[in-house]
Amino acid sequence: MDQLSMPTIDAITMTDSSKLGIAFRKFHKENPWVYQELVKLTFKLLGKGRKRYGMKGLFEVIRWHRAMETDADDGFKLNNNHTAFYARMLMMNELRLKGFFVTRDSKADKGARHGNN
Repeated sequence: MDQLSMPTIDAITMTDSSKLGIAFRKFHKENPWVYQELVKLTFKLLGKGRKRYGMKGLFEVIRWHRAMETDADDGFKLNNNHTAFYARMLMMNELRLKGFFVTRDSKADKGARHGNN
């Protein structure tokens, strides 16, 4: 999958029916640009030689850029509950990112592990 491709939610093995899983899938469907921005930021880090980075740090970068690019509060919220899902999603769909994010046990896990504990 290339840097700007968009995975379909069906391709993701995170299909749990928990509130967090449902909220993530809804957010992802309504905000596909977040995934694309996370991919771009992560590949920039790879280009700088980074082997690991934290998803929460990337969320803060997106929040800062969003605040700088909009004139008023547009109601956009980037919930920290989504970090575990996005970390796994990027590592599953972008082969060069496998193991880039350290993950802990989470509701975002449905079977296979995609990072390191």
